[in-house]
Amino acid sequence: MASDGMRPDFRKNLKPVGLVFVVMAVSYCGYFGSRLVPHDGLHQVMALVFGTTYFLSVAFGPLYVFTATTLRGVTLPIRVLAATVNPLIWMTKEVLRLTEAHPLAEALYWYCNPLNVWLLSLAVFEMGLATLIARRIRRRRGEDIRVVTPAPVIIAIASLGFVIGVYAWGRGENVYVLFLEGYRHLFGAGTGI
Repeated sequence: MASDGMRPDFRKNLKPVGLVFVVMAVSYCGYFGSRLVPHDGLHQVMALVFGTTYFLSVAFGPLYVFTATTLRGVTLPIRVLAATVNPLIWMTKEVLRLTEAHPLAEALYWYCNPLNVWLLSLAVFEMGLATLIARRIRRRRGEDIRVVTPAPVIIAIASLGFVIGVYAWGRGENVYVLFLEGYRHLFGAGTGI
């Protein structure tokens, strides 16, 4: 236990998670703030740059966070938590936006939408891949460690297979229809999300 009461694992996670969060937050502000720029060319460049970094930080932040925390010796449960913090923040931001027009229970159902399911599946794939990347780095540093073992490979393949399979099944439309049917079942026809 650190002298200030902070767990060592938590402290090791702050930098990678915080870095991705800062990139995500700045990119969000830059992307949505670019519409206030009167010069169209500058607006387009800002939207492109910040939109790209926003997407990359949300979609691929878990790969960096999981790799970095693995190399720092953080325990597996904490690495998983660290890698999913920023995607969950992004999802929660979207749920909070829905509370402006929908009751809380309906807005919370938005966590189950196909995009969020795919994002979490991508994060799981990235965690499997990050395990292999971190092991490769550790091996290059001189550790006697097997880079490829069944668990991370199976996790990565299963997650990627799930994402591809769900998308291939009606190009993702079938999953969205199931999401809408779940909404109708729970909340009635209403106006829908």
